[in-house]
Amino acid sequence: MSEAINAPVKKPSPAFLSPTPDFKEGGLLPGAPADVLRNYRIQQAAYQPFEQKAMDEAHAAGKVYAGAPCMKIITVTLCFDGTNNHEPSDSKALPSTTTNVARLYHASLGGSGKEGEVLEGFYRYYMQGVGTEFKEIGEFAPDNQGLTVSVGGENRINWGITRLIDALKRASGDTYLDTGDAYALVQKMGTSLTEDLLGASIFKNSYGRRKEVLEAPLAALKTQIDAVHASKTTPEIKAVRLFVYGFSRGAAEARAFANWLEALTKVEVAGETCYLFAGLPIKIVFLGLFDTVASVGLPYLVPFAAGHMGWADGSLRLSDDEKFLEHCVHMVAAHEQRSCFPVDSIRRKANPDDPMCPSTYRKGTAEYIYPGMHSDVGGGYPPGDQGRASEGGHEVLSQIALHHMFDEAYKVGAPLQAPPRAFSTVLKDERPWLVMKTETESEFDVGPTVTHRFNTWLDAMDNGPLEEVMKREAGLITGWRISRYAKGRASHTQAYGNVTKYGTANDMTRDEITAFSALHAMQLKEDVAILAGDPAPVLSEIQQATKTAHEATKLEYELRTNTKEPITFNTSKLYEPNLDCRQLLNGMADFRRDYVPEWNMTASEIFSFGTLINTALGGLVYMTNEQDEAQHYADMRRDGELSYAKLFGENGKSRNDSVLPIIRLFDEHVHDSRAWFMNAALNEREIFSDYFRYRGIFFDNESNNELSLLVTTERVVGVAIAVASVGLSVKRHDPRFLMGLIIPSLGTPVFRGKVGLPSITAFDTVTGRALPMLEGLTSIRNFTKDPGSAVKAVQALPLPAALTEKTAITEDLMAIFKGEKGDPSATPALHPAQAVQSVAWQALTRRPVAVNADDQAIAALIGSHVVGQAVDFDIDSCV
Repeated sequence: MSEAINAPVKKPSPAFLSPTPDFKEGGLLPGAPADVLRNYRIQQAAYQPFEQKAMDEAHAAGKVYAGAPCMKIITVTLCFDGTNNHEPSDSKALPSTTTNVARLYHASLGGSGKEGEVLEGFYRYYMQGVGTEFKEIGEFAPDNQGLTVSVGGENRINWGITRLIDALKRASGDTYLDTGDAYALVQKMGTSLTEDLLGASIFKNSYGRRKEVLEAPLAALKTQIDAVHASKTTPEIKAVRLFVYGFSRGAAEARAFANWLEALTKVEVAGETCYLFAGLPIKIVFLGLFDTVASVGLPYLVPFAAGHMGWADGSLRLSDDEKFLEHCVHMVAAHEQRSCFPVDSIRRKANPDDPMCPSTYRKGTAEYIYPGMHSDVGGGYPPGDQGRASEGGHEVLSQIALHHMFDEAYKVGAPLQAPPRAFSTVLKDERPWLVMKTETESEFDVGPTVTHRFNTWLDAMDNGPLEEVMKREAGLITGWRISRYAKGRASHTQAYGNVTKYGTANDMTRDEITAFSALHAMQLKEDVAILAGDPAPVLSEIQQATKTAHEATKLEYELRTNTKEPITFNTSKLYEPNLDCRQLLNGMADFRRDYVPEWNMTASEIFSFGTLINTALGGLVYMTNEQDEAQHYADMRRDGELSYAKLFGENGKSRNDSVLPIIRLFDEHVHDSRAWFMNAALNEREIFSDYFRYRGIFFDNESNNELSLLVTTERVVGVAIAVASVGLSVKRHDPRFLMGLIIPSLGTPVFRGKVGLPSITAFDTVTGRALPMLEGLTSIRNFTKDPGSAVKAVQALPLPAALTEKTAITEDLMAIFKGEKGDPSATPALHPAQAVQSVAWQALTRRPVAVNADDQAIAALIGSHVVGQAVDFDIDSCV
């Protein structure tokens, strides 16, 4: 029977993930001299084209080839760490809290200072994560805006570019690139912190600006290198090869770095595309990424969803040219669900404009999935954190991904050290810089228990496209949570016992949090002054008395918790109080509340609201689909109950011995990132999010979730007039109410008929006056998993007219033009930080509170968290 002519065209299926390999007991580090020599031969193979060229030139000139010329290749390792990760202080913590990126940095060649290592041209550089102190780029203190909206990310990327200049200056006989000169370049290439916060880098021609700023320094560097080559006093530099690693927002920075460097170095020579940096061929041999998150600007929160903003917008697609980027490996966290942490896959369509083009992986790239949360893959959890891996660092789950990344990089010639057991005595004596120090080797310890449990999980996992595998894994961990959280069986686990051993006695009280936070702030002021070369601040008599009182409170806490050594403050990062027990119990109650459920919703509470105070952000802002989220709940609940039945028997114990290692993997190794996230600040989970949401995934210009475009780099979609600052208010159905339509037993389906698009209104943020909205944009506003098409459709529209006396044709527009304020109640009156605390407090009260659109606010200018419809939640019953 022939196929119907009008049958719908089926979109090609997306490519599968690369199969995550079994983990060998003992790990994947080099174990024999043959492994080290194989890595060395791969590095030396990079010289072969230059040797062949010298041979061909000799033969063409009728000369006898006298052997390979005196030359060297510069190999640079760049490490971009994740949000709030800071290797200098994380390394000093006991136990260590270094991430996998920091550990790869420790193992990279270029840090020993030994003569042989320098002569062979190895250099390494580390960029600490956004939100932490980074004095070289003018950030002398940790910054909450770096944590929430990734302020400082662009400067870190540009600093990475200056490190290439530094390496070549050193390699060509100069000392180094002066830190002050490098900082000046970063400032010229980038934007101010205020502009960065507002996404201003998008509105400038960042590529052109970068090229213009670097033109003179790179020309001077080329002249210097040419002069050294002409003197024939040192080996001739033939090329620059890069190995780049990144985690979290650092992975987004690494991808943006690759894009910016490609644009900066791309030239046409004799009809062939080449990549030249200061006249030298340059390429990225290996790009190693742990769980890329590009949540720059607004977090991915109901009802707004964003990520690709400021420096991240349009900068994350991998290069199509294998001559510039040879290899890329991306490792994704299978069980991360926080709305603020959407992941950017490296999968994409070869032709983004072709809707029928399959979504695949470029040659030379691979994406793997690993169990656990964001930092269970990228690292940073110390042993004992949340009661997990209490036996030691060798049982921390992120060690598995660390070894795999090391192995992938080492196989393509990455300049990494190896443990002493991999060396013969002769090789160790000849090349001592290749041997790991004891403390570095210990950072790669991995134990048999976590290995066995990981392999059991892996054997039970079916491969497929990333979004399908993550959906199945969300069902798996939901099944585990039904047992541990909803049915209260977490008390049977070792991790729970570790955290609740003393109940809430070890959790800080409100007074203790106040005291520790104040002492941290005082110490921070002193440290910032030292870093900036300023005199230490002098305390007044009242301030000194306050400090003394806080120190007494600190001492009482140390005595109460049997702390052996006085607690010191890490002022390179923001302070985080100890609230482990409260956070765990709250997380369990949070899941149980949604699973039971305990909503108590009425017909008058079927809408939720959100207000975006300022849309002048740069990048893309989307709205999430409440119907999509309601379906997420239904699907995840169903899959969770199926997984529960596979994992647990009627008595609540493991169904059989074959699934017990998987249960123990979740019990003792996988952390709960939602329970700890934002809890210290708000005593609540992510606002407007829960355990029943699938993680957002971006595939270049596509998404796994349905989104509606609100803001582009040029306009607010639907606003008919252009003003300096636009606010948006959104009214939509509460997803919890819609769950009552999908699963009637969970709620009262008081609504009948089709659920339409959310209501969107715009206002001028200076005056609070309403802005006119265009009609007829339904096709653009429709929810879609292909938001890239909506972006193109909006770009094709004419820009809205600027507000002038002539275009101010309504009373509100004329008032905006004249700067006349409207009703003071029309816009949030509180400072944003105060407002978010106020509304969050309402969200924690026993009785649901109806919060209208005019009461909304977000923390800081942009992004901490959009707030709105309150929930029914008694926090006191959880502690």
